[in-house]
Amino acid sequence: MQPKSITLLQKIDSIVEQLLVKFQDVFEVLKNDAKPKEVLAVESLTIENNAIQIIRLCQDMLSISRSLKETWILQTLKVSKDEEEENISIRSRKWNKSETDDVFQMFNELSEKIAKFEGTI
Repeated sequence: MQPKSITLLQKIDSIVEQLLVKFQDVFEVLKNDAKPKEVLAVESLTIENNAIQIIRLCQDMLSISRSLKETWILQTLKVSKDEEEENISIRSRKWNKSETDDVFQMFNELSEKIAKFEGTI
């Protein structure tokens, strides 16, 4: 994997872990054992703070998802023929060059159609 991919996966893992911790914190505070009003007020603020942090973490996840979609749809992730030819020689030699070119052409056409479709929405 490329270092960029590893960094992105680590960021996603970190966000998911933080989300789980915040949800767990909220549920731990929810236990009501005849607490005084002052303690309940502090816990209410704690829950509100955790909820705000959960929302921000979810926004971060949505941002990552959107950037991945934009990268793919806007054709910056097109597969180059040289890389694929190396992969074909490694995996198997069942496909001939014209079949491979057809697949790349169809993939690039699909990417262009998706980009146009996203532009109209």
